[in-house]
Parts: sequence; structure tokens; C-alpha cells
Amino acid sequence: MKANHWETVLMAVLGVSPSVLTETLWALAQESPPVIPDRIVVLTTRTGRSALEASLFSGQESGWTRLCSELQRRGLPIENKLRFGLASDHVRIFPSANGACDLDDITTSADNAAAADFILRHLRAETDNSRTRVLASIAGGRKTMGALLMACMSLVGREQDRVLHVLVNAPFDTPLDPPFLFPTGNDRHRTREGKPVTVKPKVDLIDVPFVKMRGWYESAFKSAPPSYAALVRGLQRVAPPAANSPRLTLDGDTGTMCVTGSDDVALSPTEFAVVSLVLRDDPAIAATLFRLRQTPPPASVPAWLHDFCEGSRFTSDETAAQEVSKCLSSARNKLAAHPALTAFADALLPKRNRKPTYPKAKITFRGFDGFADIRR
Repeated sequence: MKANHWETVLMAVLGVSPSVLTETLWALAQESPPVIPDRIVVLTTRTGRSALEASLFSGQESGWTRLCSELQRRGLPIENKLRFGLASDHVRIFPSANGACDLDDITTSADNAAAADFILRHLRAETDNSRTRVLASIAGGRKTMGALLMACMSLVGREQDRVLHVLVNAPFDTPLDPPFLFPTGNDRHRTREGKPVTVKPKVDLIDVPFVKMRGWYESAFKSAPPSYAALVRGLQRVAPPAANSPRLTLDGDTGTMCVTGSDDVALSPTEFAVVSLVLRDDPAIAATLFRLRQTPPPASVPAWLHDFCEGSRFTSDETAAQEVSKCLSSARNKLAAHPALTAFADALLPKRNRKPTYPKAKITFRGFDGFADIRR
């Protein structure tokens, strides 16, 4: 979808410095072509809302009116855009953890957990609509608010969405008289000490690169997890562990899974056969092993393959799938008990027929391939 067909939504976390909102909007309007959001959504506390009202919506000529007038004076296309005000459609207040009241500030772990759910809920409502483009401003509020918005954007953001930060040069990043909201070309400000500001304001908009994970994990969930913590836990279940995974070698000559820097995994010949096929992404493991079992191996093949073919498993096509399940369960238990692989058992041998998520670059197959002829 072309950019001019999207509804552009600026979603910002905000504390007691509303100027980061006007600075961001000003900087967006200076891009080529200018980016003028259709509407603005602010996530803030009760204290932040009061600061927003005092700074942008009070007085005969409010800060918001001055911003819109200046953009219009410069010929920028703001008609039917920049929909914003103090109504709850635009200014949304963080609730307490129990939902009993709105927060004046975010100071506790419970407050932050509630804020994470709140941000994710409102951001998901925007990003579930394929006709929107979300510009997420992380410049305002407490650092945790920006960090949570950034994390939520990684979880639900899409290709057309952006994460933004804004910087202004000193002393415009400190309280001035009158407060600095955006460059007007005729700026007259004084510091707290009453000294006139002689430098020109410079507003820099930063596009913060972020990892877009939505398309990677979305198919793993039947329905959207109900909270930020639940979504993170669910994502972690389908993602490779966030640890330094060891290199593995499946040695077809000895029927051994070797772990670099640690002991080998004590797999039986049948377990080794099943694990090898799982990690080779064989689409029909049960059928492959049943056919292998029916073919007497030549004397030259490795001993582990002779042991597999002389065993009692995979003698029936009807029970082969059950045998695979049993072997996977026992092999998974052995991986979980191995000191170097405890964190990686589910990534190597996932449950419910999911594909392994262990890094393929860390897995090497060496020596005899007892399944090559059967897989052809």
C-alpha cells in the first residue's frame, strides 16, 4: 500500500515535557516529502496530561494552535490532519495495576507491568489495521516508558511503521522562558538565570532501527496472547534460546552426537536415527525409518546402523509414528539432562511436531549418511 493511502498515526509516550511531541511533529513536517500525521495518540499519566494541557492547550493562543498555524503558514498540507486534543481518543492515561485508578506516575514494578500491557493493547489496536502506519515516538516520559514502547514495536510493528526519537541542541533541551516548543524563525528565549539565548534551535529526528518480529512468530499463536508478559513468554517458546548455543556434530560413522567443549550425548542407535532426521528436516521421519528397517544393511555400514536394523522398533508401518514420538521424548530428556544442552532441548527437538529452531549453522553432519538412498 502506498504511503499516501495509509492513515498515519503518531503514537507517543509523554511525561512532563510536551515539547518532545511538538518537536517530533515539526521534524516530521521537514522531511521530504513532509510527513503530517492524520492523528496523534499520547500515552501518559495524569501528571503528564496536566502538563500537556498547560503547555499546548491553554491561553488565547495555545502552543498547539501556534504549531498548526506555523505549519500552515509554511504551506504544509495539514488540512484534515493533525487531529489531536485532550479527549480520551487522543490522550490515554496509564491505569494502575488493578485498574482502580489512573496513575500519577510510573514508579513501581506493578506500574511498569500495567504500563507494558497498556502500551501493547493500544499499539496492537493500531497495528492490527492494515491501513495504518504507526510512528512511535519514544522521546518522552520515563526511560522505561520509551523502552516499553520500543519493545512493543518490535513485537507488533510492521514494515511501514517507524520508531522515532528527537534531539534538540542546548539550551533548548532545558526549561526556557518562554518554553521552547518548535523553531519559529523568530525565537526569543531566556534561560532560568535570565540570560538571552543566542544560538539557533536545531531539531534532529532519529529513525531508530528495530527488529520486526511479528511476521516471524505470528503463525505460532492461535490467538493473540493477552498481555505483554504472555506475548514475550510465548515468543520465547518459539524462538531459539537467548544463549551461546554450542556447535553440534552428528557423526554418521559412530552414531554419536558430539558437543563442542563438552561430553557427547548418549543417544541410542534408534534415538540417533530419529534425531538425525529431525535435524535434517525430513518431512516423513516415520516412513523413512520404516523403509530403512525393512532393508538389510550391507556389512560395510557402521555398527550403529546394524544395531538399529536389528532392534525391535519400526517393524510396523502402523506403529512407526508412535515409535518416533517415543524416541523423540527419550532423546529430548537426554538433551535436557546434558549440562551444555539443557537450555536448548526444546529448540533442537520441539514438541507438537514443530520444526527445530536451533541455529542450523551450528549443526554439522559428518561421515556416513545412512538415509541418503531412502530420502532420494
